[in-house]
Amino acid sequence: MAAVQIATMRAAACLGASKTTQAMEAHERMFNRLARTFVAQVEALKRYRSKGEQRVYVERVNVEKGGQAIVGNVGGRGGEQDENG
Repeated sequence: MAAVQIATMRAAACLGASKTTQAMEAHERMFNRLARTFVAQVEALKRYRSKGEQRVYVERVNVEKGGQAIVGNVGGRGGEQDENG
């Protein structure tokens, strides 16, 4: 990843210093390919580090008198309120 990042920065410098249209197009293609390669590497590293899905296990739940418990998958917006409050 470091080598690709260094090559990308060099390609950007060459692109900025290009004098002719033909050289500019060649450096642009090189810069674009290197930048896409770096993004793909970052995504692969993220997948490698995450190692799949995270799980949370609850081992003990106490529901006091008058309380309510929900068992199952709960979806929502994380405490946000809708427009009615």
